Amino acid sequence: MKITMEHIRAGGGCAGGLREFFKRYNLDLNAFIRDGYIDSEKVLKTSDALAVRIVNIAKEQENGR
Repeated sequence: MKITMEHIRAGGGCAGGLREFFKRYNLDLNAFIRDGYIDSEKVLKTSDALAVRIVNIAKEQENGR
């Protein structure tokens, strides 16, 4: 599943936090900006509580809740 900035904002994330998150977990921020998404599996592998919350929000939105 694709995680977008819309999902990140819905989960309480912001641009500054996004940059820090990508840096902390050695993820490619430039690819996220270029492509407009990151795969949920990459996000979940971090085990970061906010990241897991954001993935769950994306799942709920995908399921129409």
